[in-house]
Amino acid sequence: MRKQKYKKNKENIYNLPNLITLLRVIITFYIFYMIFSGKSLASIAVVFFIGMITDALDGYTARKYDKVTEFGRKFDMIADRFLFIGTISAIMIFNIIQGYFNDHDILLIILLLTREIISLPFAIIGFLLKKPIPQAKFIGKLTTVLQAIAFPLVLLRWDIAIYTSSITAAVGFFSALTYVKDLNFFKQDDPKR
Repeated sequence: MRKQKYKKNKENIYNLPNLITLLRVIITFYIFYMIFSGKSLASIAVVFFIGMITDALDGYTARKYDKVTEFGRKFDMIADRFLFIGTISAIMIFNIIQGYFNDHDILLIILLLTREIISLPFAIIGFLLKKPIPQAKFIGKLTTVLQAIAFPLVLLRWDIAIYTSSITAAVGFFSALTYVKDLNFFKQDDPKR
């Protein structure tokens, strides 16, 4: 049933949910500018959080107005990773060069990236094998929400960041396993067929 919906709407990629997703990409470039022009980590954290809110908003809008497309699902996933991994990479590069981040900060950021570190190789292989993108699961959405909360806390160096990062890593680990399982790499063909 859902596959038919994607096919029916596939050509109609010019819609509000995809515009919101595009806004997330634009926000990411603005965050890059903020990072490398030396803006405060607090202001970067606020803009990052706004970018993460667009992730919930585009999905909600797509479902509410029946604008769900396969393109939109892929674009959303790419925009999510671009915002999160791109922002973290830029911040790490800038702050390591400036001598601001220490080993503890880097460890917390690696914990936040647990889902991405585990799932990225499988996502690349799935893309090359033209595997369909698995349906979004609650645990994946929960990981994204936890990342949106934990990352600003790491940037602001709040003491609670160690706990939020650890929880995010644990949930992200199971989210990555669910994603890999849903790609059906290890599913064997039924010999009766």
